[in-house]
Amino acid sequence: MCQDKQADDAQAGKRIEIDAASPVKPESMKPGADNEHSIIAVIDFIPDAVLAIDRNGKVIAWNRAMERLTGAKAEDMIGKGDFEYALPFYGQRRPILLDLTLLPEEQVRGRYDRLEREGNTLTAEIFIPTFGPGGSFIWAKATPLYDSEGKTIGAIESIRDITEKKKAEEALQRSEQEKAAILGGLKNVAVEYLDPEMRIIWLNRAVTRHLGLSGEEAKGKLCFQLIQGLDKPCAGCTALRALQTGRPQCGELETPDGKTWISHANPILDDKKRVRGVVNVAVNITSQKRAEEKLENIISFLPDATFVIDLNGRVLAWNRALQELSGVKPEDMLGKGDYEYSLPFYGTRRPMLIDLALNFDDAAAEKKYPDIHREGETLTTEVFVPKFKGGGANLWAKATPLRDSSGQLLGAIESVRDMTSIRKAEKTLEQSRAELRIASDIQRSFLPEHVPPVRGFDLAATSISAMEVGGDFYDFIPGMERMGMVIADVSGKSIPAALFMALSRTIVRANATHHERGTEVLQDANDMIAADSRSGMFVTLFYGVLDEKTKSLVYANAGHPPPLLMRRGEDRFRALEVTGIALGVVEGMKYEERQIDLLPGDILVLYTDGVNEAINNREELFGLARLCRTVRGSRDLSAQGILDSILKDIGLFAGDQAQFDDITMIVVKAE
Repeated sequence: MCQDKQADDAQAGKRIEIDAASPVKPESMKPGADNEHSIIAVIDFIPDAVLAIDRNGKVIAWNRAMERLTGAKAEDMIGKGDFEYALPFYGQRRPILLDLTLLPEEQVRGRYDRLEREGNTLTAEIFIPTFGPGGSFIWAKATPLYDSEGKTIGAIESIRDITEKKKAEEALQRSEQEKAAILGGLKNVAVEYLDPEMRIIWLNRAVTRHLGLSGEEAKGKLCFQLIQGLDKPCAGCTALRALQTGRPQCGELETPDGKTWISHANPILDDKKRVRGVVNVAVNITSQKRAEEKLENIISFLPDATFVIDLNGRVLAWNRALQELSGVKPEDMLGKGDYEYSLPFYGTRRPMLIDLALNFDDAAAEKKYPDIHREGETLTTEVFVPKFKGGGANLWAKATPLRDSSGQLLGAIESVRDMTSIRKAEKTLEQSRAELRIASDIQRSFLPEHVPPVRGFDLAATSISAMEVGGDFYDFIPGMERMGMVIADVSGKSIPAALFMALSRTIVRANATHHERGTEVLQDANDMIAADSRSGMFVTLFYGVLDEKTKSLVYANAGHPPPLLMRRGEDRFRALEVTGIALGVVEGMKYEERQIDLLPGDILVLYTDGVNEAINNREELFGLARLCRTVRGSRDLSAQGILDSILKDIGLFAGDQAQFDDITMIVVKAE
C-alpha cells in the first residue's frame, strides 16, 4: 500500500470527520485523540465484528465482537500490518474485503464470487473452509475512511458469521406443508404452491390480499404473469430453479416492482422422485435493503435502531433505523433533552436503559426491567412496551456508556430492536407444534392398541411416522374364526396425508364390516374415496383375511408394495401380486382376489415403501434385498422378533440420517 501525508496525519491523531448520518456528531465530542477514541468506542459497541486499517494496512480498530468471533485479542492485533488480520480467517496473509476498497476498480474484479458495489462500499458473501469447525459462511461489508478534508485515511470492515442462518435456511426447506401452515397467515411472507408449468395451485392470504383476488380466481394462472405482469419468470427465480433441478433452492432477488425478497423454493416430489410442483416462500426485505443502501459511514454498520446521549441527557445521534422504528426524524430529536427520546416509545418522559448505563442502580434496574442482564458496563434487556405502535411491542435493547481515552464518561449509546414479529412467529410456531402433537396423539389412537390373537398364526405390527403425523396405517378387523388385515400408505405427507389417512381408514373399516369379499371391500372403498377426494390424493392398500380353519390368506392388493412370502425350508421369497390400482384414483375400478395357503413356519411380511426406501448418509436405499436378508436371518424368531430385527437393521443402515418416510409393517408367521 502507498504512504502519503494524509495517512501520516491520520496516524498522528488528526481529527476524523463523521457526517450528519453518524451516530456521534463531531462537534459534540472533544477533538483529537478523545474524539478518535470515542469513535473507536462506538465501533467497540457495534454488535457486528468490526476492524479498521490505516493507509499502510495497519490495524487501528478491532472491536469486542471481532475478538469473540476470531479469538484474537485487540491488544495482539492493533498496530499489526502485512495482512495480519487475515490469519484468523484464512490461516495465511492475504487481502480481504477492506483492502479492495483502497484499490482501483480493475483490480477488484474477480476477487469474490459474490461481490456488490454501491459507491465506494463493497458487500460480499463467501464460504471460508479454514474458519471454524467445517468452515463458515461469512458476510462482509467494507468502505473507505476519510478525514475532514475528504482524503482517504484507511478502511473499515464489518463481518457477520451467517453459518447458522444458512443451516436454518436448509432446515426450513425440509418442510413443505408445515411451512404453509405456519407462514400462511403472516403479513410479510408470500407463500406459493405451483405446478411444474408454474401455474398457481395455492397462494397464502398475504399474496391474495396484495393481488385483490381470491385464491380460486388466482388458481391456474401463471405466477409471473399474474403477480409481476411478465411473459417469463423473474431473473433468478428460485421456484424455476427448484423445478428444473429437483433440489431446494434459496436466494435473494429483486422483482420488477422494485421489491427485494429472500426466497426459498422446495420441489414437491412423488414417490418416484419426479417433480410434481414447488412450494415457494418469499420474505419481503425491501425496507431493510433500502435502509442499508442509504447508510454512508460508520452508522451503516449499526443494523439496529440506535441513539446517543451526552451526560446531560441531550440527544447527540438518532440514526435512520431508529427513525424508521419510531417515526421520528433526526432533525426533530437531535439536541433535545428531558427524556424526549422516551416519548416515541412510552408516550411519557421517563428514563430508559440508556440512562441506567450512565448511572446504574440495581434496585432501579430491577424495578424498571425485571429481565435485565449486565456484562461489565453493558446492559441488555427485553421488555413489552404497551403504548408503542398502538397495540404494544416487544423491544430488545442494549446500552453502554461512552468514555474518552482517559476513561472519562462522555455519554451513552443504546440500540433497540422490535422483536414483536419474531415473538409472534415463535408463538405461532409453538402453537402449530402443540397442535401437531395433539394430532399425532389422535392419529396414534387410530392404530390398534394390540394385535388380536388368531389361532394358528403369530402376528406383530408397528407404524413409525417420519413427522409428527403421517399417512401410513395398519388395522386388524376380527371376525368369526377369521381376521382382516389392512396395511396402507396415503400419498403426500404431514397434515393433509394424516387427514386423508383418517378418512381412508374409516371408509375401509366400514366396508370391511359390511362385506365378506375383499374385492367388494376395495371396490366400494375406492368409489367412496374417489368421490370424496378433490385434492388428487390416493392410497395404496393391501387387504387380506386370515382363516383359522383353512390356514389360508385371501387377499386383494390396491397398488400397494407386494408383501413378501418366504416358505418354510426355502431361502427364496415370493411377492404377492398387485390385483388393482390404488384407491381414490378413479371411480368404478374392479379388483381381483387371490388365495394362498400358509403352512407352519411360513413367514409373510407386509410393509410400506418407507422400509425399502430408507436411506443412509450416502443416499443409498435399504432395498428389498437387505429386507429379505434380515427376514432370512431371523426366521427362527417370533413375529415380533423378526419385526424388531428389521427395525434394528434399518436403524443401523440409516445411521444419523433423518427418517424420510413413514415406516409401517405387519409380520405374519404361521404356526
